[in-house]
Amino acid sequence: MLEILAKLSTNLQPFRKLTYLLAVFLVGIIVTQLLQTPSSTQLNNPFAMLSFVGIIWLLLFNILLSLFHNIPSIDEGSKGMFTHMKIKVQRSFYHLLALLFIALTLIIVFLTARILRV
Repeated sequence: MLEILAKLSTNLQPFRKLTYLLAVFLVGIIVTQLLQTPSSTQLNNPFAMLSFVGIIWLLLFNILLSLFHNIPSIDEGSKGMFTHMKIKVQRSFYHLLALLFIALTLIIVFLTARILRV
């Protein structure tokens, strides 16, 4: 599981700056939509709601790129016992983060379906 997330994170690193640009664009859409519409129709604004969902997904994407970029690999070389134990502890911490990431992804999928009423 960690190897898949690490490979995915490494392969998607070139898109990091694009996600920042897209997030600024979506925040701009939300701000302009909230400033242009009267206060009674702000709750039913589809562009602001879609932009909000997009920002949530971009945040999750950036979490993937940030967390799983430098996972220590298991090397059975001539390293010492303490170094080997340190790598195991670090990898177990990354396993916990991976489980939290998957749970967060499922929660965001559920929230997206509820917000968009699919």
